[in-house]
Formats: sequence, structure tokens, C-alpha cells
Amino acid sequence: LPKEDRLLIGLDGEHLAGFAHLRVSRDLTAGDTAEVVAIVVAKSYRRKGVGRHLIAAAETWALESGRARLLLHTDVIRTEANAFFTALGYEMSSTTLEFIRDLEKVRQADRPTQPPRIS
Repeated sequence: LPKEDRLLIGLDGEHLAGFAHLRVSRDLTAGDTAEVVAIVVAKSYRRKGVGRHLIAAAETWALESGRARLLLHTDVIRTEANAFFTALGYEMSSTTLEFIRDLEKVRQADRPTQPPRIS
């Protein structure tokens, strides 16, 4: 993990119940934001408070490290996860789309996107 990233681990004895990967995002308009990159709870531990504890720990880390906000992303089709985050007090802030270009295919084709000509 990069130096500023954090990995929070939820254990039940020696069993991994879940984890959360946190990172700091730097944005020119919003300042330093703590971001939950991933939160995963093992199926057998769902609805037992593991996710709630991981989010609480993420919030504690974000507050103690002076971040202005805590951001997380979830897919619109993950209705149970969305209801969980809403119940914890999180608000939907956008309905953005994600666009990705596979640069390996561009390298193989040897045809990068050309910037428009400025006249």
C-alpha cells in the first residue's frame, strides 16, 4: 500500500470478517478527502455490525488526520450497500459515469488519441 493508505481489518478471532481500504484523495476544489476505496465484509459476517465498525474506524481515521470529508463509491445496482450507507448518514452526492480507456490496447495499436488542432 502507498504510505498514506490504510488497511482496516475486522477479525473474529483468527477469521477475517472484513476489511476497508482507505486513501487520501487530493482535489483542487475540495481539498484533502479521505476515501473508502473498498469495503468488503465476508458473507457470513454481514448484518452483524462488521461494516458499521469498519466505517466508524474509517471516520475516526479521517477526523484524526484532519480530512474535510469521507468519500465512498458504490454502484447504483448495489441496493443493499446503498441502503447501508444511507442508514449510516451518508448522502448520495452524484450520479457520475466512469469512463476507462485500455491504454494497453492503444499501445498495441500504436494510435493514441490525438489532441484537437487549435487554430
